[in-house]
Amino acid sequence: MRGPWRVAFVLLALLAHCAVATEKSAEARADEEEIAHDYETLYLLFGFVLVGAAVLHLTTLNALQNVPVTVVFFVLGIALALVAETGAMDGMPGLSNSYDSWKTIDPHLLLFTFLPPLLFSDAMTVNTHVAQQTAWQCLILAGPGVAIGSFASAALFYYALPWGWSFPLCLMVGSILSATDPVAVVSLLKDLGASPVLTMQIQGESMLNDGTAMVLFTLAYGIVGGTECGAGCIVSYLFKATLGAWALGTAIGL
Repeated sequence: MRGPWRVAFVLLALLAHCAVATEKSAEARADEEEIAHDYETLYLLFGFVLVGAAVLHLTTLNALQNVPVTVVFFVLGIALALVAETGAMDGMPGLSNSYDSWKTIDPHLLLFTFLPPLLFSDAMTVNTHVAQQTAWQCLILAGPGVAIGSFASAALFYYALPWGWSFPLCLMVGSILSATDPVAVVSLLKDLGASPVLTMQIQGESMLNDGTAMVLFTLAYGIVGGTECGAGCIVSYLFKATLGAWALGTAIGL
């Protein structure tokens, strides 16, 4: 009887070995697919760089010098989204996976990656003499001006839209839309030789309005999420987010 039991034991060992090998092979294939998917994320990134370089080169031609680059990028972005959402990329799994990866990226990553360098680059090119002359005007536009625009937009959405949005939700949308980013306008004003004071007013407001809009958006987002916060809590958060950020920036600058 030892012979049949020994054969059965060997067969069971072989089956177990095959099962483990199959499982490891499946895990290896999954890892390879995951690594390939990670690399596919770079497809659109390199594509964006190539398209951006080509557009910038084309705008140096005499016939295309007056074409605004930001508008071209905006139109190309809309065209890419339409092509991807209609399923035209399904035949190209690499590009499709890359598009899905960028579409589902964490928005905080984009915020903390792109916004600080943009603000830093604008701040480094500011004419400090003109900035001192227009400082109060920029603060008024970026502070009370953005708040008024946010609440006005929220009131318009609350009473005009038929979707039954709550006012805090309307305030979230209004705070997003009130933070303008006039990059193309500032570039055009510099090319046309407009008044440095006017250019600084628009540029300075665009550098400061993000903070006000972020504070309003965060407050409205917390209320929509169910966070209980009264008037004292709101005022305290406003002072912490505004004066605290100013004090931290001053301490680092000194």
